[in-house]
Amino acid sequence: MIAAVGPLCVQTARDISIIRQGGRLLVTACDALGAIGSKPADVVAASDEICGAYTLRVCLNELAAVGVTPLFVLSLVCNEWEPTGRRVLDGIRAELVESGYPDLPVSGSSEQNMPTTMTGLGIAVVGTADSLRWRHTAPGDHLILVGLPWVGSEVLDHSGELLRPSAVRSLVGQDAVGDVIPCGSRGIRHEVEVLESESGVRIVLHEPAPVDLDKSAGPATCALVTVHGSLADCGLRTTELGFVEERL
Repeated sequence: MIAAVGPLCVQTARDISIIRQGGRLLVTACDALGAIGSKPADVVAASDEICGAYTLRVCLNELAAVGVTPLFVLSLVCNEWEPTGRRVLDGIRAELVESGYPDLPVSGSSEQNMPTTMTGLGIAVVGTADSLRWRHTAPGDHLILVGLPWVGSEVLDHSGELLRPSAVRSLVGQDAVGDVIPCGSRGIRHEVEVLESESGVRIVLHEPAPVDLDKSAGPATCALVTVHGSLADCGLRTTELGFVEERL
């Protein structure tokens, strides 16, 4: 994501943009999908509904991780409305229901002028908060991976093991949790660097690493969580990756 700049912007290394608006914060998360879908030139075959749902889920996970309430969804489909755009919208609406936001408004556009042979879409979600639930990581915390990194067809094969907004909200609501950072296409190691930048700490990773730290985590299939106590079960596999030290 290209970070917004200006006097009203809150700087962050996370995959969100934050604007101060009066006494509140407007927060935007976005994600894109390409070459995954039901068209002949797609690299990974998946239903258009899943494409819409999982792309939206990335945005909802990012907002939930900092305690933001979604306001509306923007869906931009680079394909025709019928049937691709309509099916993508069906997936978006199904995901909103599953994630606990059944009444969230959705607007967007599709490609009506040119025929396409490969699926492409982008989704953005705008939300609001009085303050953000972040930057609580402290020296002595444990670094836990919730879920596992999956990409491409693995995402479809492990659909029951993916990070969901409800799980993120459960994590954020735990007193023992410092920060939650969803992992995406740049991999776990990149998000470790984000955590260090955001919290001003040093992360010491276990060696050898119990998971591939450089593998893409696709549509935010897992998350880094810092914990200063016991982590309550959120229904996903947990793996300890390391611990937090004070930056010298």
